[in-house]
Amino acid sequence: MAAPLHRQFSDMTLAVQHWPGPLLMPASGLLLIGLRTPQGEDRTQARLLVRQALASVANVSAGAGVSISHASGFSVAAVHRHGPVGIDLMRLEGGLIPDWKAVARDYLGPAAVARIAACNDDRRARCFAQEWTRREAQLKRHGCGLVEWADAPLMRDGSYSPLALQESYVGAVVIGSPD
Repeated sequence: MAAPLHRQFSDMTLAVQHWPGPLLMPASGLLLIGLRTPQGEDRTQARLLVRQALASVANVSAGAGVSISHASGFSVAAVHRHGPVGIDLMRLEGGLIPDWKAVARDYLGPAAVARIAACNDDRRARCFAQEWTRREAQLKRHGCGLVEWADAPLMRDGSYSPLALQESYVGAVVIGSPD
């Protein structure tokens, strides 16, 4: 018997289809779109470009899950035909924040703090970003905003996968079957 769809992606690094260009919905039902957007924090133009990319996708039902994330210079979108989805993106800039342990403890939880602490110093900023994007994607998959770890609602597990992106970006997608 095949694994449930949301388990097929677990911990695999997933490729992003770049737009403009043809966007094809994979048989799996999970489409990941990446596009260059203006540098800076003005998200209005980025949102417009993401909407144009999403509008170019054929065969997406009205009930499909959609999630979008922006970082300076790049945006990603996820469309999941079979249920909810969350995606998050972070640009690596300037190294690790000095109070990373307190931030990770407050927002990511003890298991993530341990994984980040176990990383070599030269990889710790990337590990932090991987944990952060994983958590934000999980929250988005459940329709929640960013909350501290202790205040987070109980959530069903989703299938997490990192995104294959250029070196200066880290991203994650979390999918699951409908709640």
